[in-house]
Amino acid sequence: MHTRIITTAGLITMLGLGATAVQASGFDGGYMGGQVGGASYDIDASVSGLGSLSGLSGTGAVGGIFAGYGGVSSGGVYGGVEIDALVEDADATVSIDGEGTAGVEARHSYGVTGRIGGLVSDNVLVYGLLGYQQTEVRSSVRGPGFVNGSDTDRISGPRIGAGVEVQRDTGWFMRGEVSYTAYSSESYGDLEIDPGATRVQFGLGYRF
Repeated sequence: MHTRIITTAGLITMLGLGATAVQASGFDGGYMGGQVGGASYDIDASVSGLGSLSGLSGTGAVGGIFAGYGGVSSGGVYGGVEIDALVEDADATVSIDGEGTAGVEARHSYGVTGRIGGLVSDNVLVYGLLGYQQTEVRSSVRGPGFVNGSDTDRISGPRIGAGVEVQRDTGWFMRGEVSYTAYSSESYGDLEIDPGATRVQFGLGYRF
């Protein structure tokens, strides 16, 4: 999994930066920062013998750090790559016919994302996101008549989104992003989950 992330980062870097002739811009170079926001998980789930479950969704806070590198071409097109690490507390629990419960809790998340966009003005950048995200979750199903299970695992999948970034002359910048991650399905005992997550985040960083 880590090899896949590193390979993806290399490809995005070559496509986003190597294909453009970079000119002097306030958005050129490396950067790092922190971000906070919220995450909303929408989970399709099923329990063996009972079929699908409804109402398994949850929201929570999210926060973490990011770092990346990018540049602007002579035509005003921005390309770059970014890595992030997040802490989350979103959890979802649903009752199973009043006889038990099924739950999913998100804990940590990290990934690599390509950013491609354009300058609206000298200090405003609008960009799209395309990347790969991995999240640590704890899933459980409990109740009489079920194969009770509880496990901590990592789910992963593609991430898409968009954002706006405002660069200051001092090197500091602010940004807002919205993204969606479509995770692969996982099974834990009698519980099978197929989750997706929408995140809205606001960040403050420094470009050097």
